[in-house]
Amino acid sequence: MKKYRNLILLIIFLLLVGLFFVLRRNEPKERVVKIIDADSLAIAKIQIYNVADTVIVYKKDDTWLMSYPDKAAANMDMMEYFFKDVFTATYSETAMNEHAKSLHQYGLDKDKEVQLKLFDSNGKLLTHCRFGNTNNPFDYFRYGNSRKVYQVRSRAISGRLRPDANAWRSPIILSIKPFELAGITVTHPKNSYVLTRDKTDWYYMDKNQQFMIPHGNVTMGKILNTLEKLESYRYSKASEIDKKSLKIAAEVVISLTSKGKHNLTFYKQGEDQYYLILDGDESRYYHMVLDQLYRFIRHAEVFNIQELPY
Repeated sequence: MKKYRNLILLIIFLLLVGLFFVLRRNEPKERVVKIIDADSLAIAKIQIYNVADTVIVYKKDDTWLMSYPDKAAANMDMMEYFFKDVFTATYSETAMNEHAKSLHQYGLDKDKEVQLKLFDSNGKLLTHCRFGNTNNPFDYFRYGNSRKVYQVRSRAISGRLRPDANAWRSPIILSIKPFELAGITVTHPKNSYVLTRDKTDWYYMDKNQQFMIPHGNVTMGKILNTLEKLESYRYSKASEIDKKSLKIAAEVVISLTSKGKHNLTFYKQGEDQYYLILDGDESRYYHMVLDQLYRFIRHAEVFNIQELPY
């Protein structure tokens, strides 16, 4: 009798196990799909905006440029972030709320949400998303004017995906390769000197002395590095600058092998504020740090030290 009871229990157990796997196999599976259902190569214009600001970047040939609020090269770090993190972001097709009456609980208020529109080369709208966050690890979003709210499955992106022109604009304001340089003339309150290139050799000259700069000289190397990638992450408009309080800290004239030239005028305001005017364009006062200026106002002796860069 005990043998039959154990057999019955075993059969019941096996039936329950089988039922478990059948139910598990038939339960609806959550589909995770990309938020942006478009070909990355089809995207020709990106518009990011909120109630306060707007940024528009567009692709010309293979180059990304900013058209609003400035006309400038786009920041390649931001473009890489967009296509690596934003474009690939996913969500569950099961909505968090099918008919949200209040969008506030998802951070999708009009005064808080960040909107993203993507267009193709013909100006056709590819997608329109609205992102919000309530200080959670994940974002919420909705398409266009839909009241369906979804949760972004990847890490939060709305914090960085904002219409901040300083973030989307390339910080590089001047880029000159060493072989493009013919000479550099520097004038500042304590001295004036000229640097002249002859093939791979550089020469220093001021009113008191002249000499060939030793190869590997760190001071010369820092100047070349600065000119190859001169950056500024912020600028002020002329109307925002008190010009009467500015003092010229240095003037740098860069002569090119192409016979062209660039003019850099560094200004100091107060104790620790520095600006740069590039090629006489006073519409933009680029914010500089002291180190960028300091590289040009060194004494003659440091150009004559033979040393190798670290």
